[in-house]
Amino acid sequence: MAKVSISEAARLAKVSRPTIYKMINSGLLSFTSVVNNGRSIKVIDTSEVYRVFGADISGGGSKGDTVINTGDFTPVNSGDLQDLQQQIALLRQENASLKDAVSSREEHIASLKHAMILIEHKQQAEKINVEPEIPIKPHSRWAFWRK
Repeated sequence: MAKVSISEAARLAKVSRPTIYKMINSGLLSFTSVVNNGRSIKVIDTSEVYRVFGADISGGGSKGDTVINTGDFTPVNSGDLQDLQQQIALLRQENASLKDAVSSREEHIASLKHAMILIEHKQQAEKINVEPEIPIKPHSRWAFWRK
């Protein structure tokens, strides 16, 4: 079969490039190094993509290929579908309530920060006003003769 680049293999298998690299590094997916313009490029045989991901790859890996999953299709009956829809609705409600909780916590934190700023400002103002005044004794003009 045809050899494709890492990016094309990821597109064919409908996974990300890092996933392809992880599978190569773990030894689950084999590759071949090809020298192109003095550079070594990793290419993957489309049969390897089929073997690992169970994808039906037609056309030898050129652009526009589609990936068809050859796995068995399990039909979902209406009762299961309603249960899934109820679970989705509950998860959406839970997500909305969690977002509300996060926003209320952020507002609370903002109000606490504001209160801390006010307290710090008040303490600084008190420090300025609290400094005791040193009483100045009037010196007589003749005080220097007493020494």
